[in-house]
Amino acid sequence: MLIYHSAYDAYHCLFRMITLIDHVDVIEVDKARILDFYLVFPSLVSEIRMPHNYSEIKKVAKKYSNHYHDPISYISTFRDMHQIQLAAIRCLAATALIEIESLEKGIIKRTDKEIPDGLLLSMRDFLNGKEDIYIFIIDKLAKFHLTGKDGLKHRTSLMEYRYDFP
Repeated sequence: MLIYHSAYDAYHCLFRMITLIDHVDVIEVDKARILDFYLVFPSLVSEIRMPHNYSEIKKVAKKYSNHYHDPISYISTFRDMHQIQLAAIRCLAATALIEIESLEKGIIKRTDKEIPDGLLLSMRDFLNGKEDIYIFIIDKLAKFHLTGKDGLKHRTSLMEYRYDFP
């Protein structure tokens, strides 16, 4: 039996990445991967070790919990999504939506190339579907620093942070 899940769909990943870069002009590749993971599994935002002023968002995230949709092991699922996410990011570079030179340095930087109106409408509908949590992920979580103690890698436990350069 085949079961579809958007976490492993390369085209849906590409769509989520376009949505991210349209709202966050410059972002590290690793941070984009983490944010993309939470766009697929918004209920897992409740598992992030948050600063105290963001404790309310955990309650919001829990309402999106789904035993059939959420991963059994979120770390394994994040690791399994790695190649799909990198392929989507490379596709964005190939279509000139992000700068290739920045990508070679591990940074996703948006270019001036226009996104088609139909795609912009689809992106808006996607974000409006779970607006309360998606806006938090794109606007607030994207502003957390990525590396080191209390960085996004450390707070989410999705990536190793102890060997990051300060």
